[in-house]
Amino acid sequence: MDYKSIPDETCPIVHLDTAHLVLHILYRRISICNSLGLNCMGLPILSTSTLTMRGCSRESVYRLFRRLLRIRDKLGKNIKLLELGGIKAYLRFSRSKGSIYVYDGYMVSKDDCDKVGKCVMINNVSLLYMYLMIRLTGRNMALLNIPDALIWVSKVFGKDTVVSILDLTHDYIENGVLSSNVDVILGLINMLGLRVTMQQFENAVLPAKRILHLMREHET
Repeated sequence: MDYKSIPDETCPIVHLDTAHLVLHILYRRISICNSLGLNCMGLPILSTSTLTMRGCSRESVYRLFRRLLRIRDKLGKNIKLLELGGIKAYLRFSRSKGSIYVYDGYMVSKDDCDKVGKCVMINNVSLLYMYLMIRLTGRNMALLNIPDALIWVSKVFGKDTVVSILDLTHDYIENGVLSSNVDVILGLINMLGLRVTMQQFENAVLPAKRILHLMREHET
């Protein structure tokens, strides 16, 4: 399933399952923010208004929100993605209400809105955040907004690095095995001073298979 080539004027919910839809939104966010030179930090992964602007019905948007929250309810607040020695990584979803800024149909930050000067603010919007929580040995913990983390990686290492990460996730969804793009992840991990082999990483991400299975199980 191709998560990249959904026309802007088409509702992506119609074409993609949940896992591929998340990849599509992340890919689109990185592409737009890079091409426009925007910061795009502190934004949710999903908002009702930007999806309805792409032709999605409110019913389908709220059904998507409920679908992701059901996965959270089934697996718990912190959903384990990876366990590598003393390092554990979890996925966390958080829903809230708030305001967003939209530029030409794209969600942007307030700072970006001030920069481009042609934004619309929309109030009382349902928002869904997707975080990566990393626990290190002992009490150390980091909580990262996943879109922010990928935007940072794209600025430091280039967009191609982020696309390799998304493609790796896509291949894992499709085939249940890690593709050659895993070398990009291993390279980033090794830069942190950790020496991880392909086999060690493959074993470490086994918990993620359960999440992918549930994403497909809860498609309705």
